[in-house]
Amino acid sequence: MPNQEPPLLPFSSLHSSESGKSLMEKEFELERVMLFSDAVFAIAITLLAIDIKFPDLPENLAGVKLLHLFRPTIFGFLAFIISFFFIGRSWSIHLQLFRMLKTYDQGLVNRNLFFLFFIATFPFTAAGIAGHVRTGFTLPFHLYVFNIMMVTVSHLFLCRYILYGKTKLAIEGYEAEKKYMYIRSLYTAISIVAIFVMAILITVFFPYNENLIAYLGLFMGVVINFARRKAKKYKPVKAPE
Repeated sequence: MPNQEPPLLPFSSLHSSESGKSLMEKEFELERVMLFSDAVFAIAITLLAIDIKFPDLPENLAGVKLLHLFRPTIFGFLAFIISFFFIGRSWSIHLQLFRMLKTYDQGLVNRNLFFLFFIATFPFTAAGIAGHVRTGFTLPFHLYVFNIMMVTVSHLFLCRYILYGKTKLAIEGYEAEKKYMYIRSLYTAISIVAIFVMAILITVFFPYNENLIAYLGLFMGVVINFARRKAKKYKPVKAPE
């Protein structure tokens, strides 16, 4: 029988033995966890845009190197683009994972907060790239890639906890969908960890490469796309409309 999309919050159909009041309370509490998570994603993306500022232009632009003057803004906007799509993608995957939940426990809340912590730090690490662009000074860049890496790793911990750690938290069935979610999260985490290690090695051997962020950003896109293609073979076939 073809696989179907799981319902968003299937409490009543799976726990008919519980009282109506208890079911409503559980549903409301889990919905609060989801709404809080959505708020963190939305605020993080909003703060990314706020941190992008035009440089102070002198009254006389004669002899001024505009490219050099706008360099922090360019790096900041590049970090915004990467961060925006990465956070948006993380929100989409987080939503899909939470559709599998029927209840929650404190372990889930703690792991979700750990994941959201690294979502919330994106504006800080992205601003570090724009505001501290120095030839040979790569600490802000490493912090930014580390931030991306920790988002994927913490999501992997969250995914494993829900789908294979505390299986009572997830709805019954949909094994193919669960396996695909976990494999996708695993491949993405491994890829980003590899990118972080590569970023450190590149800056060690090529410390004065001014185009490092742009090159590694493109490479990151290629690696993530490769990981998605590898995981795609585990993607279950959707039921016909």
